[in-house]
Amino acid sequence: MRLKDGLILREVAGQYVIVPTGRRVQEVTSIVYISSSGAYLWEYMKNQEFEKEDLAEQIVNHYRGVTREKALEDIEKFLNVLRENNILESGGLRGSYIVRLPEGRHESEK
Repeated sequence: MRLKDGLILREVAGQYVIVPTGRRVQEVTSIVYISSSGAYLWEYMKNQEFEKEDLAEQIVNHYRGVTREKALEDIEKFLNVLRENNILESGGLRGSYIVRLPEGRHESEK
């Protein structure tokens, strides 16, 4: 999988929002908010191809107390929102969503 180009992540008033630029403005018509965990994954996803398992590994390694199973479950929901909002290469258009991934303890809090 890969994120489409022409999309940037911005923090606005303490919330992370995916913002389309250029020609993507016509394709991504919804405002898509993501959690800080989603923003963390965005940084990993934005410049490379990835699989769901890669994202689960990122979450499990970054947050303490999150199981691989829970990470995979939440990432599947996250990816579905991205697909539905035409943010992944194979997406389609839908409404707006707020996505929350588990906020387990950050690795630096050990």
